[in-house]
Amino acid sequence: MRSPYRINLLLIIFFSLGLAIVLLTGTNEVLFVMINSLAVKVYPFIWANLTLLGDTLTASVIMILFIRKRADLVWSGIIATITATIIVNLLKSYFDVLRPPAVIDKSMVNIIGPAIYYHSFPSGHTVTIFTLAGILIFYFQSSIGRIGLISLAFLVGMSRIAVGVHWPADVLAGAALGISCATIGIFTVSKFGWNRMKTLQLVIGFILISLNFYLLFFYDCRYAQAIYLQNIFASSVLVAGIREYYLLLKNP
Repeated sequence: MRSPYRINLLLIIFFSLGLAIVLLTGTNEVLFVMINSLAVKVYPFIWANLTLLGDTLTASVIMILFIRKRADLVWSGIIATITATIIVNLLKSYFDVLRPPAVIDKSMVNIIGPAIYYHSFPSGHTVTIFTLAGILIFYFQSSIGRIGLISLAFLVGMSRIAVGVHWPADVLAGAALGISCATIGIFTVSKFGWNRMKTLQLVIGFILISLNFYLLFFYDCRYAQAIYLQNIFASSVLVAGIREYYLLLKNP
């Protein structure tokens, strides 16, 4: 079985090469039109629900499930998320790439949910889901689990093209960046360790549970077709998360 670090490195190389090919061949717009038009053949709610999984809040609350047994993954996620957030915001502001609805005639773009026009590069949703996937690769031991994880992340990235708000280059860059940030988080924690204070674990767990409450009762994901998945997902994670938090609180 390949090392998780090696898997992440191969993924970074793969997506970086894909990005380079798209940019050098000038096929970014052509690929977008092709993928976006093909996506029409799939029910819109599928793409909307996949996109929800790349939402930062949705992806973040999952970490409550690891607060008791794998606090190292939670700390890795915190470091990776902070790193990714800084880099993504810097890149979006610096390049300020226009999104497809601002470049292509709207009659040629299949838009699901809100139309967004600015700060396209890279795809934040793709960065988020691949950051999560890059961390959880260190949790899943089976090849099937890891392949399923990466496949799901890839579909979430594709959903950003399908809903009409990102170019293929945005998604490829987001995937490479997300995996890179995940690897940085994992490496930092494994190299320097993490704070093992139970009090701090409880504080972080409480924050994650609070975010889950917000996701369930107040958060607007901006995709009406995904509201049922949002409620089912948030409810399931909340129940499981409260259980983990209770066991953490109970155990010395």
